Amino acid sequence: MAFAVHEIAAICAPPTYEESVLSKIKKAKEESDGNKELAHSLLAIICGSVSLIIGCLICTGITAAIPIAMIVIGSMYKDDCNAQPYIPIYLIVAGSCSLFSLATSVGGCRSKYRENDEEKQKKGTVGNCCGCISGLVSLFMMCWFITGSVWIYKAYEPSYEDPTASDYCDKTLYLFSFWMLNVGYMVVGLCCCAGLLGLCCKLKARNEQ
Repeated sequence: MAFAVHEIAAICAPPTYEESVLSKIKKAKEESDGNKELAHSLLAIICGSVSLIIGCLICTGITAAIPIAMIVIGSMYKDDCNAQPYIPIYLIVAGSCSLFSLATSVGGCRSKYRENDEEKQKKGTVGNCCGCISGLVSLFMMCWFITGSVWIYKAYEPSYEDPTASDYCDKTLYLFSFWMLNVGYMVVGLCCCAGLLGLCCKLKARNEQ
């Protein structure tokens, strides 16, 4: 679940300069025959831009809410899992890395779209460093996800009743971790299926040509 942040952040990336509000307004002025038509065009541009901003904010908020919940639950129950004490640590680290990945992805997209050619050349080295860091974080998150899977699935199913038992784990902590992993694997499976489907469609279209 955690390493789906890059894809969601890419969807929420701001539009390019060619698709910016100012470009659309300039184009509307050039194509409008009168003030009435121009007013309708401007209203449509403003409504579309506001809808895009609200959608991006909601998307980013939902994406950030999941890692925040992981950090909070992991911190609240960090001493309440005798069956596997590393489960709360897994949640805290995974949530922190997800927030960092989200921040770097969104920030990188914004700076990328707002830079001109000269600025891109000046910041090329910085961009490469950010790309390397982002790649390393993604690799770590993947390894951490597999490690968490071992810890959580191996502890299935713990005792939820006696806090002094060796196989005890808080119910909220364990079930949250367990289903976060399940959802993560579902997302990975869906992404793989979508990728294979897209590849098959692309190959089919190429063969038809």
